[in-house]
Formats: sequence, C-alpha cells, structure tokens
Amino acid sequence: MKFSKAMLHLTTSCACLLAWSASALAQTAAPPAARAEAKDPRVSEIIVTARKRQESLLEVPVIETAVPQERLERLQATNLTDLPKLVPGLNLGQGLLSIGTLVSIRGVGTASLDPGIDQSVSLNIDGLALGQGLAFQSGMFDLQQVEVLKGPQALFYGKSSPGGVIALRTADPTSEIEVIARGAYEFEADTSRAELIASGPVTDTLKLRVSGMYSESSGYFHNRAVAAPGTGARNPAYDDAPRARNYMIRTTALWNPTDTFDARLKVNYVNDRTNNAEGLQLSNCPGGTASPVGIPFLGGEDCRIDRTMRIVDLDPAAFPGLINKGRPFLESEQTYGTLELNYQIRPELTLTSTTGMYQLGSKSMVNTSQTSSAGPTLGFQNRFKRRDFTQELRLNSDFASPVNFTLGGFYQDGRISDHVTGIPNRSYFTPVFIALLSQNGETAVDIETYSAFGQLRWEVLPGLELAGGLRWTDEERSESVLNYLSGTPTPVAVPNPRIKSSNTAPEFTATWRPTDDVTLFAAYKRGYKSGSFSIATVPVATIDNSFGDERVEGGEIGLKSRLFDRQLLFNIAAYNYRYRGLQVGAVEPLSSTGQIVIRTVNAGSARTRGVDMDAAYRPEAVPELSLNAAINWNEANYGTLNNIPCWSGQTPATGCTGGVQNLSGFPMIRAPRWQATFGFDYERELSDGMTLVFSNSNQFSSRYLTTLAAGRPNDDQFQQSFIKTDLSLALRGPEDAWEVAIIGKNLTDRLTSGNCSIANFAGGLVFPTGHAGEMACYMDRGREVWARLTYRPLARR
Repeated sequence: MKFSKAMLHLTTSCACLLAWSASALAQTAAPPAARAEAKDPRVSEIIVTARKRQESLLEVPVIETAVPQERLERLQATNLTDLPKLVPGLNLGQGLLSIGTLVSIRGVGTASLDPGIDQSVSLNIDGLALGQGLAFQSGMFDLQQVEVLKGPQALFYGKSSPGGVIALRTADPTSEIEVIARGAYEFEADTSRAELIASGPVTDTLKLRVSGMYSESSGYFHNRAVAAPGTGARNPAYDDAPRARNYMIRTTALWNPTDTFDARLKVNYVNDRTNNAEGLQLSNCPGGTASPVGIPFLGGEDCRIDRTMRIVDLDPAAFPGLINKGRPFLESEQTYGTLELNYQIRPELTLTSTTGMYQLGSKSMVNTSQTSSAGPTLGFQNRFKRRDFTQELRLNSDFASPVNFTLGGFYQDGRISDHVTGIPNRSYFTPVFIALLSQNGETAVDIETYSAFGQLRWEVLPGLELAGGLRWTDEERSESVLNYLSGTPTPVAVPNPRIKSSNTAPEFTATWRPTDDVTLFAAYKRGYKSGSFSIATVPVATIDNSFGDERVEGGEIGLKSRLFDRQLLFNIAAYNYRYRGLQVGAVEPLSSTGQIVIRTVNAGSARTRGVDMDAAYRPEAVPELSLNAAINWNEANYGTLNNIPCWSGQTPATGCTGGVQNLSGFPMIRAPRWQATFGFDYERELSDGMTLVFSNSNQFSSRYLTTLAAGRPNDDQFQQSFIKTDLSLALRGPEDAWEVAIIGKNLTDRLTSGNCSIANFAGGLVFPTGHAGEMACYMDRGREVWARLTYRPLARR
C-alpha cells in the first residue's frame, strides 16, 4: 500500500499523542465497556439526540433509525452509500462533477442537477448542518452513531430540512488510552484502506482523539474504450474506473475544566481524488449507436449495464485550456469543524453554543457526451467553491416542574462560487460554431440567514407530554455572474439577481407513555427550504435562473415498544405529507445561443404517505443471537408537474406537448413502493477468550424512477427491483486485542443506479439523430469482498 505524506504525518502525530499521554498518566487502556460486560439478553437501550437532548429512542416522538458504531464496523460501512442497506426509505444517487451525492428519504430529496442547490435531506456532522452534495461523501469514518430522521425536521437541525436529516456523531476522546490500527483490502476493485486512531487523556481536564484514514482503489468497472484517430479522443489512461485516492484526518479535543462548563472542538480535513468519478454507463440506446454525421461517438458501445464501461479521454490539442491532460476526474478538498460550548447556568438550565465552519473546493473535468470512440463535441470543466459559517445558541431547561423549554437562534453566512467552462472540440467545428458553443463564466451566490426557534414541553400528566414549537427563518440570496469569454470578466445582468424568503414552520407533538416500555406519539409538522439560483451552467442574461421555495405540511402517528421482557423492540408509524414547490431538475434543449441550460424548477405539488415498521429481537434462550428487520411502504407521487422539458427525441405520441412533458401523477424520483432491510448478528464466545461474530444485512427495493421522463422505450427510466446481501465473519482475540474479519458486500452483485439522464449521446449532444435519446445511468458499484485486520495494542490481556 502506498501511503501519502499526510498519512505519515498522521502516524507520527498519533504516536506522539500516545507517548505523551502514557508518560503523563501511566495508565493501561481497558477494552470498550460494552464488549467487556456480560451479554444482556434484552435489546439494548439506544440514546439519540433528535431533539438536541439525550433521550431514549423509545421516548422521542420522531420516526428515526439509529445505527451504532459496532454495526457500522461489522459490515464495513465506510461510505454513505452503505446506509440504505441499513435504513429502509433512504435512497441515494450520484451526480455529475461537483453535484455529488443526491439523497432522498421516502422519495423526497434532490432531483436537481445543480451543485448550488441545498438538498432537501440535510447532513449534520457533529452539529454542523450541510446541504451540498460533495459533503455527503465525507464523515463516514470513526463514528459513534448514525441517526437518520425521516420526514420534515424544522426545529433542531439548523435550517428546516423538508425531507429529513442524516446526523453523524463522530467518536469522542476516551477516558483511558486507546490505540486502534486497522488495515483492509478489497479484492474486486483492488482497494487498500488503512485507519489509525489514538485517543486518551492528556491532563485531568483535557482529552484528545486523533484519527486518520487513507484509501486507494483501482476501480470496480473496466474501461474498454478505444479512441478513434483524428476526433479529439485519447485512449483512457487507466483500464479501470473509478480510480480513487482518499484520505481524511480528524482531531477532537474535549475540555472539562469545571463541573459546569465543557468544550468540544472537532476539526476535519478530507481530500478525495477520483478519475472517471461518475461511473456513467449507457443502459439503453433505442435508435442504435450510429451517428447521422458518421462520427462514431458511441463506437463499440453495447448499451448494456455490466461491469464494462467505455469512455475515452480528451486530447488537449482539440480542447485548448483543458485541465488534467484531458483525463476526466473529480478532486475535492474539504475542511470543516465545530466548536461546541456547554455552560450550566444552574443545574436546570444549560446554554449551548455551536459554531460551525465549512470550506469546500473542487475541480473537475468530464467527457460530457459519454463518448466511447470519437471525442465529444464539448468538454466541460468546473471549479466549485463553497464556504459556510454558522452559529447557533440554544438554551435548554430540565426543571422538575411539568413545563420545560428550548429556545435558540441560528445564523448562517455562506457563499457559493461555480466556474464552468465549456470547450468545443476543434476537430469538428469552425470558428463560428466554436464561438457559439463555448461557455466560460462564473456564478457566485451569497447567502445570509437569520433564524429563531423554540419549543415548549408540558407534562400534562405523568407519562403524557404535549410539545409545541416553531422556527422562524429569514433568508436572502443574491447572485452575481461574470462572463469570461471576451477574455476579461464581464458582468451579466440576470433578470432576478436577488431573492428573499421569510417563513414560520410550526411543529406540535403529543407523547403518551402508558408504561415504561410503550410510547404512543402523534406529530403535526411544517417545513420549508429557501429557493435559490441554477448555476450548473452559465446563466443567460435573458433567462431568470431563480427558483422558488419548497414547502411541506403534514403529520405522523406511531407506536414504539419493548415487549416480552424487553427481548423484542417493535416500532410502527404512519405518515402523510404534502409538498408544494418541490425543487426538481430540468435539462433544456440547446438554447438559441447554442448553450446547454440546466435548470431547477418547482413542482406544483407532491405527496408522500406510508408506513414505517421495524423490529429487533434478542431471544432469551439464545442470547448470542440478535435479529432485526425493517419495512417501509411508501406512496410518493408528483401531484402537479407539467413544466419539465421533453427528453431528447421525445414526440407528441410519447408525451411531448409544446416542448414540455406532463409528469403529474408520476412517482417521485428514488421512491420505491416497498423497501426492506433484515439481518442478524450472532456472537459466540470460544476458548482462550476468543469470540466469533457472524453478521448479515439484506436490502430489498421494489422498482423506482431514476429520471423525470414519460413514454420511454421499455420503461428504461425505472431501476428494477433488487436484493443485495452483506455478510461478515470476524474472529476477535482476548479482550478485543485484535480482530480478523472477512466481509462481503452486495454478494448478489446487483448493479443499480439512483440517478440517470437522457441525452442525444449518439449525436454528440449537438447533431440531431431523429430518434429517442439514449439513457445513461450513474452506477453504484457491485460486489465487494474485504479482508480486514484490527489491532488494539493497549488492550488489557
């Protein structure tokens, strides 16, 4: 395995921390308490922070799935793409360039192809609220717990999230010295991964944790493209894709100088570089692959989903100014962190300050028309930046009286900058067409948000709580556009450069606990997300590229219970929500200027309704065994959606009227009717203090829509139903001093996608073909087989 300088620096830092702590305190680490204790035959208590207070999952009136650290490690869940196997209702797709991951819960999520949009499902890492797609590709390392909150979350996670929240809590420093070294190798994609963690006390009041990860991968898919001479194409530099290198470093400091004050500082640095990052494959070519102008854009392509992709590199001689020697790639650098201060004003009142900082820079280049032989007509490259500063103050009470409250305020200062360059292929076009098709511009969006929120909780009777709260938000976004085609920056006067929205989102819940093991709850919620600007392509002076707010209103009822002497945990809940102005993406046909225009538009209405059910069972007769299952039935449809441009080659017979298609009544993107997860864990003690652990997780999904399209040949706009299976077998040494594990993920080797697009690929996007456009999908990878070794050198023997 090749280690970068950053990894070597990390190793040195961890070693220094260990030596310093050991010499200062001369302690010996104990194994994790949860594993040292005898097995409890009952289902364990899960503590969550859905209302920014530590509460039992059983008691909180929220539909939520919590995945603890141990289960994440057992199944090698190192990417956000692993979570849908553990959380039914959650679905992911992959976007192009700096768009990043597209996240949906119950079909509500981002269907826009724009890097500047805030997602409808937000990511929260240690109190930092994030909405940009690339942010979802970081953070899945050294976690304490993952919480997935389903449905609108208006009060407690920064600005309101209409679709839900994925909250990651990273591990804190330990009270005793702990060192963890972990190495893993994946055989299918030739992936190496190393992790190193050092944690422990430095003084009586200060604890530190330093953790780092480094990974390299050759790629799961085989690239078999062969470049056609004289077309601006080159043979791919690498035979496999996506070829990736990633590393991450996190430092956590926990300071407890007094009984009434503590501070927690978390700082993260993430660097990711991937060649052919998108894993794009053509899944259907209704009119064949021949080009009407004789250029073999899709030469050798079989238009079939398998492990073989075909995409050529670009020749810089045909695309002047192209970066990375013409090799399609995506590189991103993220630095972010939070400072949390907790001050106990009095025993019943706690004031919390959470300061968040986020900075992202990415650069990328793509073969826009997915050509497998000839060079594309256009090459696109992108430099994207985003920075956010957030500040939240929260006052929480815990009086013995029946009434308690939470009050707070939130502020955000953000800026998005997207520099897009479209370079026409000199092999095909005259200077006149080159000037017509070229794009080179930068769009900046400034964001300023003020928000106040509060909740009042009243215990009317023992076990009966009524709670009401609201969040008021005032957000302003302003846009500025510069065009660089003339050689000097020229401002573009867009029609609507400033938008402002103000909203109040109330929430009411009723919670009744007739016994310690049963909770009944009901909730009414409203949620909201601000409008913004479409910035994926350079805005045109005559077109308003703003879009409006997204709003949701509805409710849910549920039951949470522990049964049979707490051997069985059973939860069930029903929900019904209506959305207005749901933000979805649209790709316009070539404009009068010859430019491709990608826009975000508002759906007139949409609705989700369904049932979530989950159960965990640990039979007293077999305490080594635990079973789990969860099911989501979901009906999610667009009520009114009649402003999506027709797909390439669509005719009136297939639903194109006046340049748009009517998708009213269609299912929402990534919204299967049925999703289920089920599995087991079996832990058996062996002789000499060793332990055998056998784990399984399975995911089922019925078919779902992957792109906004009606009347497609063979219904290729749908991902068909599938089952994926994960298995792991681990052998632990005495006191967890070491562990050897074999992990198989997606053993059924199903190739699936959560995001597809339709374009005139056979004509290179520009030359008309006269037939239905080709379908291309951003593919999730197939089977993974991992061998992993974990070593804890300070574990007590």
